Amino acid sequence: MTEKPIFVFVPGAWHTPDAFDEVRALLAKQGYDSEAITTPSVGGSSPDSGLHADITYTKAILTGLADNGRQIVVVNHSYGGLVGAGAVEGLGYAQRSQDGLPGGVIMVVWMTAFVGLKGESLFDKLGGNWLPWMLFKNDGYCYPSQEATVFYSDLAPTEQKKWIAMLKPHPTKSFLEPATYEPWHDLPCMYLFCDKDQGLPLAIQQAFAETLGNPTTYHTSGSHSAFLSVPDQVVDALEVALNTGRERSGITIN
Repeated sequence: MTEKPIFVFVPGAWHTPDAFDEVRALLAKQGYDSEAITTPSVGGSSPDSGLHADITYTKAILTGLADNGRQIVVVNHSYGGLVGAGAVEGLGYAQRSQDGLPGGVIMVVWMTAFVGLKGESLFDKLGGNWLPWMLFKNDGYCYPSQEATVFYSDLAPTEQKKWIAMLKPHPTKSFLEPATYEPWHDLPCMYLFCDKDQGLPLAIQQAFAETLGNPTTYHTSGSHSAFLSVPDQVVDALEVALNTGRERSGITIN
């Protein structure tokens, strides 16, 4: 077993893990391992896949990595903030170490992501009203519109078209199921701000960050998909997350 770190990316709604490829490539160049999760809701395989199914699936992956001694930084984007938050329950590095277990989560990162109190759904966080660009067809799925503005406002038009074409329908159920855990009471946390986000404006991100209490914070100049527009800034932020997580988890690097 090894204490080698790994970054685990949890995607937001409508997005496949491919969106993290550039950031993961940059991390690999610096010697870091990473994994991007394809949660059950990704790809719209079934309208019955909800938040709780995503949490269960993600937790199984994180548990396997922890059992193999990995120091895990969980990076949650947008809707993924509710997924990753639920999935890390019981997997904190310090907690596992006290129990004589290897590995564990050393940092939870919300990258322009939703922060929900236990029992709150994403729909609740929207104030009980769907956003104007969220479309429904009575098939159990939610579809985005205005994607270039909401998701990719700082990408070139050709890149916008590329990524819009890769978006998938997302089960409405996942937006209605309640959050299951509040990791900021037990684990090191970071809020990674995307200052030019048109979908989740900075003021809303700041309100989410306040919920975390006293998290580590980092600002990028990117929009909602900063991992595409400013991947180097995201990597810099994740290195801060790793080092801070290790320090706060009591890990000494020789």
